[in-house]
Amino acid sequence: MAALDPAGIERDHCLCHPREAADLAFVFGNRIAVPGMAAAAASLFLDGLVPRILVSGGATPGGPGTEADAIGAAILALGVPRDALLLEGRATHTGENVTLSLPILARAGLLNSGRIVCVGLFCTGRRYAMTLHHHWPAPAKRCLPVEYGPVRRGIWHLHPAARARVLGEAAQVPAYRAAGFIAPWPSASAPTK
Repeated sequence: MAALDPAGIERDHCLCHPREAADLAFVFGNRIAVPGMAAAAASLFLDGLVPRILVSGGATPGGPGTEADAIGAAILALGVPRDALLLEGRATHTGENVTLSLPILARAGLLNSGRIVCVGLFCTGRRYAMTLHHHWPAPAKRCLPVEYGPVRRGIWHLHPAARARVLGEAAQVPAYRAAGFIAPWPSASAPTK
């Protein structure tokens, strides 16, 4: 059995790019890290790095309403104006996050965006970016990871549940690519913080 390489897994799957200006923050919904997701997305807007935020996520166990509603309400509570926020509330998986959001982005005139920031869970950045690239290849993509609980840079491998989560996410990428759900982006040498 090969030795665990936490730094290599973080480099290749837990993508973290420098914060820079973009046309849109694309938030992949969940119920695990609502406050962290909202804070990450809101900070991009409040720091003047993105003019619009799209949050995608449907109804899932763990709370009332949709993931998009929960994260969107938290973003608004942090001072982002309602007209800067777009919500997609039907997606039940990452592919639908993108495909159901594209018509919303088209209506908002954002399909010609040159750069987007994927905001999502720390361990899933590569899959988010590859899913976006499969359905919307034109914009440059950057990732802003949200750490939660013990699923954090440098320590996830020390906690059994966090290790299982990160390794499980990394293991899905080849199968999703083989099935045609994701496109081959970015390279394994993606920049990190």
